[in-house]
Amino acid sequence: MAQYSHLSKPDPEWAAISTTFPVAGPIVSIQAFRDQSAAIMTKLNALPENKGATEGLKVIEKIIQVEDGEIRVRAYIPDPQENEVNGFPLLVWMFGGGFVLGSIDSDDPLLRNLAVNSRIVCVAGDYRKAPEHPFPAAVNDSYASLKWAFSNASELSVNISKGVIVGGVSAGGNLAAVLAHKSLKDPELNGKLTGQLLVIPTLIAPQAMSGKYKSELLSFDKDEDPYFLTKSQSITFSEAYHGGLQANNPEVSPILSDSFEGLPPAYIQISGLDILRDEAFLYERLLKEAGVPTRVDVYPGLPHGFHMAFSHFKETKRQKEEFKNGLNWLLGRS
Repeated sequence: MAQYSHLSKPDPEWAAISTTFPVAGPIVSIQAFRDQSAAIMTKLNALPENKGATEGLKVIEKIIQVEDGEIRVRAYIPDPQENEVNGFPLLVWMFGGGFVLGSIDSDDPLLRNLAVNSRIVCVAGDYRKAPEHPFPAAVNDSYASLKWAFSNASELSVNISKGVIVGGVSAGGNLAAVLAHKSLKDPELNGKLTGQLLVIPTLIAPQAMSGKYKSELLSFDKDEDPYFLTKSQSITFSEAYHGGLQANNPEVSPILSDSFEGLPPAYIQISGLDILRDEAFLYERLLKEAGVPTRVDVYPGLPHGFHMAFSHFKETKRQKEEFKNGLNWLLGRS
């Protein structure tokens, strides 16, 4: 997608500091990379501007059974106000991290604030990660979290008729897209999902990019961001997740799905300097061609996950506001 190459011109705020960051080398040890990433996320979540709400909501955790094991699920439930007697819409959220990093705590501040400020019940599942739990564990665990939320809607103060959205960031965006497809084949869920919220999503495995969409996925090969998510890192994550053997499976690469008809509306956020940029644009095109309503916001010249690392950037403030607007659009509030 050469028409999007201009979006890789560095944003001025990013250009001013980018060279102060170390260039990301190859991942030698996944566990060491996990520890490093977890430490960074803990520091970011502790910043005053990233603080999550502690009042105005109830947070509950449960252990649920999944195939060959169990996982934690966490629900963030707003305290009802006088005019909120019939429950809330539902957002089932998947954290990012290339299917090998991250945890249920990664987006805890985000989901606390969303519950309180956007008046929505948020459910997050601590899906198991590769390589210890390769594909399809993350998909199955995330789907189990979605089904759990449906089965316990009354306890969670969820009103299904007010909207059900699946969402996530990066790898979590992949899982959200996969869940939207899976729901169409489930009699209990078919037609119940009303939105997909996909933030800088990964939508096709690197090993599948040599297929029919090769000429449209230029941002991955250009690998212009050497700091946050590199081509080498993405390949390492993918190998850990499915070993390359399932690259063409639509539950790994939802871009390769046979059909996109009947999927719920999608709101997508795309970073211009992200190696995942072109696959997000391609996915949005495929949805539109199938008659699925879409809405896209783009952040030119900014790397993967910039909004999590640089809260002071002008574009981060825009990203956060547009995230809320996109969620409201999916809920039919705007």
